[in-house]
Amino acid sequence: MKLGCSSWSYHAAFRAGRIDQRAWLRLCAEEMELDGVELVDLHFPTTDPLYLRDIKKLCTDLQLTIGGVAVSNDFGAADRRSIEAERVRQWCDVAAYLGAPVVRVFAGWVPATRVQESPGRIVGAFRRVFGGPKFNQRRLWSDVTATLRQCADYAAERGVVLALQNNRSEGIVGAAAQLTQCVHDVGSPWLRICLDPADFGASSAIDTILPGIVQVHARMRDVRPDGSDAQIHWPGLLQSLKLARYRGFVMLDYEGVVEDPETAVPRAATYMRGLLHLLQRQQLLAQTTMPEPDAAPPPAVEPAPRAMPVHDPTAAFRSEAPVAR
Repeated sequence: MKLGCSSWSYHAAFRAGRIDQRAWLRLCAEEMELDGVELVDLHFPTTDPLYLRDIKKLCTDLQLTIGGVAVSNDFGAADRRSIEAERVRQWCDVAAYLGAPVVRVFAGWVPATRVQESPGRIVGAFRRVFGGPKFNQRRLWSDVTATLRQCADYAAERGVVLALQNNRSEGIVGAAAQLTQCVHDVGSPWLRICLDPADFGASSAIDTILPGIVQVHARMRDVRPDGSDAQIHWPGLLQSLKLARYRGFVMLDYEGVVEDPETAVPRAATYMRGLLHLLQRQQLLAQTTMPEPDAAPPPAVEPAPRAMPVHDPTAAFRSEAPVAR
């Protein structure tokens, strides 16, 4: 596994103007010594080809792999779904130019009409008599999966894989079962899974989606002094990923509001790098201490040659076949 960082970890610094994309890339390479990065669409000052060329060249100079591009899309609202799909397609073009193999996307959020509070007594009585706005969950699911299929087909033409991330419990795709069902219903080999374990209650839920994961996000809200996460037991999770032969990126994704990312993210990076090195060392140790294969059985003892008759000293020089005269 490789360690990277999503630019969303520094979203507060980007929004406050304390850092720009170039300075953040240098921070990831020179100070945190990461393997790669994920570039979030909101942190691009422009998508001008000249700027994209400079970013690609800078990542090459810094020996940073562009592990992916992220799109802050929402397919939940019907009136904006086509606009959001066009946005995803545009960022697939950007990812293809930058050489990023993955574009992280979301299914979206449940429309507000679904999660609104219960109406008052008068409004409730009126709706019971005359009816009111109804939410069609099946229709929403069908429309979202159809849109994801269209985007996946477009991504396939660009050689880019879409990675669908679970977006919390109130999202259209939040639980592990919803994530696997959505990928199955879309039915495209170019739509895979981006795992965000922060909202999964049990590790057993993560085990069900391991085969389809192409990217993992280490979303942290509270980074402890030693760099560990207060919510997720990352040693056990990384061990599960290792056993599942996951070899992709683990992207740091800091969302804390108490501590600035400039101090929290480097501490988390040091902690996660130590865990990955420990896993690698355990694997090497297991390989060197493996028992040798069973020794081959000893060769069978050949019988001693029969003694030559003493009465015929010329027999050793005679051919068994008769000599023609």
